[in-house]
Amino acid sequence: MSAGPKIIVARPPRRVAALWLGPTSVAAAWLGLFLAVISPPQGLGLPLCWVESATGIPCLGCGLTRSLSCGLRGHFLESWHYHPLGLFILGLFLFTAGQSLLSQRPRERLRQFIETRPVWFYRAYVGFVVVFVGFGLARALFSCLPGAGPGFLAHVG
Repeated sequence: MSAGPKIIVARPPRRVAALWLGPTSVAAAWLGLFLAVISPPQGLGLPLCWVESATGIPCLGCGLTRSLSCGLRGHFLESWHYHPLGLFILGLFLFTAGQSLLSQRPRERLRQFIETRPVWFYRAYVGFVVVFVGFGLARALFSCLPGAGPGFLAHVG
């Protein structure tokens, strides 16, 4: 007698904290914050996305820098309009960059907190990636439809 289909769940990596707090994440957070600070909220008026320039279709992150820039300046509605995940990503960037400034002891406690909950943090990480990619793909497909109007699924360039 069969117990039904088995669901295979990916196991979290050994050091799930590295996904959230590792050097690559810290560098991405600082770079994203730097770009948000130096970029005007309305953009530079120049097309910067090579994917959009080449295809006319917005990439997964189109509007993200403007969204971060608006979010840093308190323009939350505009931030949402440019990219709905921008405020969430801004929070992640601020957290990740901020923890990198802490002394060794608090950083290690944070790392241990994450490592004692690997499944939860790994699922949150994978879930975020799935939502980010899913939104980007949906927006790209929507922009290909005839008569696609304005809105956060529409092209923002």
